[in-house]
Amino acid sequence: DDKTTEFLKFDTLDVSVCLRKILSHQIYVRHFTLADLNVQVLQNGNDFNFNSIIDHFRSDDPEPEKDKEGKPWKMSFYNIRLLHWKIFYTDIQKNSEWKLKDVNIEVPGISFGGEANTDAGITLAMADGGSLTTQLKYNVENNDFDARINLQDFAISNAKAYLLDVMNLDKMEGKLAARIHAHGNLSQLLDMDINGDLYLHDIAMTDDQKAQVLDCRSLNIKAKNIMLSENRFDIADVAIDGLSSNFGRYKNGSNFSHLFDKRSAKNSPIEPTVSDTTGSTHSEPKPLLLSIGNFSIKNSNFRYHDHTLPDPFEYQLSDINAQSQNLSLDGNNALQFTAALPHGGHATINWKGTLRNIKEHQDLVLTIKNVALADLAPYTVAYLGQPFTNGTFSFTSHNTIHHSQLDGLNHIDIYKPEVGKRRKDVDSTLNIPLKAALYVLKNKNDKVQIEVPVKGNIDNPEFNYMKIVWKTLGNLFVKVATSPVRGIADALGLGNSNFEFLEFDPYQSDFTSEQYYVMEQLARVANYDTNILIYMEQQFASSCNEDVVQRAEERNQSVRNHFAHLGIPASQMQVSTLEKRGKKTGYAIHSEIREGAVLDFSNNNQ
Repeated sequence: DDKTTEFLKFDTLDVSVCLRKILSHQIYVRHFTLADLNVQVLQNGNDFNFNSIIDHFRSDDPEPEKDKEGKPWKMSFYNIRLLHWKIFYTDIQKNSEWKLKDVNIEVPGISFGGEANTDAGITLAMADGGSLTTQLKYNVENNDFDARINLQDFAISNAKAYLLDVMNLDKMEGKLAARIHAHGNLSQLLDMDINGDLYLHDIAMTDDQKAQVLDCRSLNIKAKNIMLSENRFDIADVAIDGLSSNFGRYKNGSNFSHLFDKRSAKNSPIEPTVSDTTGSTHSEPKPLLLSIGNFSIKNSNFRYHDHTLPDPFEYQLSDINAQSQNLSLDGNNALQFTAALPHGGHATINWKGTLRNIKEHQDLVLTIKNVALADLAPYTVAYLGQPFTNGTFSFTSHNTIHHSQLDGLNHIDIYKPEVGKRRKDVDSTLNIPLKAALYVLKNKNDKVQIEVPVKGNIDNPEFNYMKIVWKTLGNLFVKVATSPVRGIADALGLGNSNFEFLEFDPYQSDFTSEQYYVMEQLARVANYDTNILIYMEQQFASSCNEDVVQRAEERNQSVRNHFAHLGIPASQMQVSTLEKRGKKTGYAIHSEIREGAVLDFSNNNQ
């Protein structure tokens, strides 16, 4: 319309029509050649730069009625050649440009209204180096078709402008190649049979903050059979190589929720299927039938970072490999997964289960070896208030689900754990004496071994796997830290002894065999480490006479002498008498870790 911008031009138009066939209601084109066409199409919303041309030839007169009783026309076109076209398309609003620099279309013959077959071929080259070749065979009489498409080095950046409506993208690069074969009947298009290969390589995507979303060296999909009417996708192979991605948690969501937040804002929720005004209902979609013969991930990396904690957490999984065969939404499946962790760590996953209904059956074994506890410090600070400063962590978790009932067992193995000072600036989820608990739980080899069972119904809205684990660990830590004697006695196999109260007869003059046994077991616990302090506090029942109470110190001295005979110094075994009366007569036993104790078991003889 500006009388300046060129819309189209061409070099050659050559058409040969057999005019005499018009007399027999036939349009017969012997050949049609249009060469070196150069066309520029501009779109701005619903307006195109050729709208005024169409408007110029539009008539306001009503269209004449068609002759319904006339003889039908037969149209045949042969030797159609569109050579060396250049097509430039711009969507101004989306800032999208498509440049096709060498479009070639050759159609040996196409016929309408007769019995001839159509055999058409299209080749075109794109300005960024890609190419497209198609071959179509079509039978006009029965609507059967056979189509082959060969796409090479198509730049996926061309599709970026159309994804910006639903994604916050900054960069999207990569090349697409496809070889697709489809055959069927146009009257039943959804019943066509599709197979072929799809190959993506050198993919790179970043969000509008220029942060990595996804990189991938190659993605190869080989489709054996796709039938849309049956919602069936039979895939022979899915091979992913060199995948790299990251997932970040923030207080206002994740990097992926930010990536797609345009879609949630613009699109309204999908309404459920309802009956129409005639009372009939829309047919339910057929269930997805998906199967993958071979699935593999190789040489991949994943970075996880969490910014919701008092201290940011970042962890890298490298050399990720996964393998599965005969995956399907129905039936049992199996997958093996391995990954390398920082500082020589290693992770493996072995999974068996169902996909369509995950509550029916699952069997998952997760093994993590040689993890540096200091790397997990941001989480221990957030949950426990203290960081791990040293130690190696290994973890095995075996979980099964049968009809929504979960049964899991987690084995925790920690070597040489060391804990830093409590963070006063952090309001941790659990307030437990972690340092003292680990001190007690360590065996003579500087190892902490804990088993945490988890059971429950996953359909229960209050079921939370990690909440159960942390609660179990918290209860254990509190128990052993507030009663280290009991924790060490359990480690030494002395669990049957009573280490909370040693009862005696107020009038007895010597210790019974049971009392001697308990004191000897207490001596074994005290010998475990000199930092274990044991307090024995004598109390009397309210019914006891005063003369019995007057002999309290005499009994205390007898207890001290016996422990001294067993090699326990008075600084480690403190014996005293309570002023308050109780319900029964005996010694209440308490224990704690000496303040400032270091995790040193070098002098331990047990």
